[in-house]
Amino acid sequence: MAPPLPSATATWHKSTYAAISPHRPELSEKGRTVVITGAGTGVGRQTALSFAHAGAARLVLLGRTASTLEETASLVTAHASGGPIVDVYVVDTTDAADLERVGATVGAWDVLVLSAVYAPANSTIVSTGIDEWWQSFETNVKGTFLAIKTFLPTANRSGSREPAVLALTSGTVALPPVAAPGMSSYNASKIAQVRLIEYLAAEEPGVFAAAVHPGMYDTPLLARMEQPLEQVPLDDIKLAGDFLVWMASPEAAFLRGRLVWANWDVDELKQQAESIQAGVAHTSGVVGWP
Repeated sequence: MAPPLPSATATWHKSTYAAISPHRPELSEKGRTVVITGAGTGVGRQTALSFAHAGAARLVLLGRTASTLEETASLVTAHASGGPIVDVYVVDTTDAADLERVGATVGAWDVLVLSAVYAPANSTIVSTGIDEWWQSFETNVKGTFLAIKTFLPTANRSGSREPAVLALTSGTVALPPVAAPGMSSYNASKIAQVRLIEYLAAEEPGVFAAAVHPGMYDTPLLARMEQPLEQVPLDDIKLAGDFLVWMASPEAAFLRGRLVWANWDVDELKQQAESIQAGVAHTSGVVGWP
């Protein structure tokens, strides 16, 4: 379909498609370990399912609620025949000691998907409570920082592919405030997260790092933001998980340090690989400078 928003590709996807199918041999995760934060619901849960379909040997599911993590683990077992080993850890990603406890037992990993997220209900800066406003930074920025700091030392750097760190962000960071009213906390934290990933990509040349807007879905996050569903262009959640499988593959190597949308067509993106790598497209910055 034609893009409903400004897009890097002429083709806009709302559901999964052949080029990002986790069953493609080129996207195989066979023998690899995938760590997913925020794995109990929404995109985190679908990410676990998609990587299981791609043949991951082990999934490490992190989240705050044991019951939802166990539900995800059960779904993986039910839907992925001969599926991966699934380890579940209840953890607060904003707590350094808690994360270190988990990191010490997880061991080597190949893909780290940072899906844990917080967004307060939409409200103005003046009317939002201080703690609620700041919680977006605790989860989306500090949580991302702590997860990277905890797990990077145990990344598998001896495999045939680079370890990958994929942070889930939001396409709303590209919108002006008038187009995303009441979202100062969420969007400010998410643009900071994007910049953090850019630094990771620059500082760790042996690690593939990128930020991904996964699409729009009817999830607990969307409900908390009090967005009327009839006003939201919802996508099929399989798009998010399958796109992340593609992002972890060598085909996406040219997107190191970039922010990309799961809705964009990957074949059209690959045609732009040379120009993307040569410039600053899909990175954060100040419009009009220099």
